[in-house]
Amino acid sequence: MTKTSHIIRPMASHRFISVLVLSIFCLSSFATCEQQIREFYVAYMRNLEHNPAQNDSLCNACMTPALILQLRKETRRSGADAIIRAQDVCEYGIRSLSVAPLTDGWYMVRYKWNRDSDYIEIPLKAANCESGLKILHITPTRLGSRYGDDLLPQD
Repeated sequence: MTKTSHIIRPMASHRFISVLVLSIFCLSSFATCEQQIREFYVAYMRNLEHNPAQNDSLCNACMTPALILQLRKETRRSGADAIIRAQDVCEYGIRSLSVAPLTDGWYMVRYKWNRDSDYIEIPLKAANCESGLKILHITPTRLGSRYGDDLLPQD
């Protein structure tokens, strides 16, 4: 009996995370862009704690392929995850996470490590929130909190 309960718990945990990720997509048609971005970041950060491999499918669903490649390069260059601008996550960071609209499809993601720390700010551009979140650009760490369409890659 004891062995069975230990086997069920990890499976239940994976089911919970999977349901959380799927709920992002099911609720996306009813949620505002800010809510969808927040749900993406919460799922991404929780996955980093429990099952980082799930972030591949989450990013593939919510980002352009070009952005995914850019973020991988940025992460290798800086040594920190370019999506969260950190090497790690913490529960306080997840609880303190907020998203505010800026202009022209740009949003500011903010979170803290603890009550006394400064906010980590991550500007990003998103589109098509009515049909599901699509993140088009996340400002590289080296550019701080700058945002605007002049930062977008030119095709």
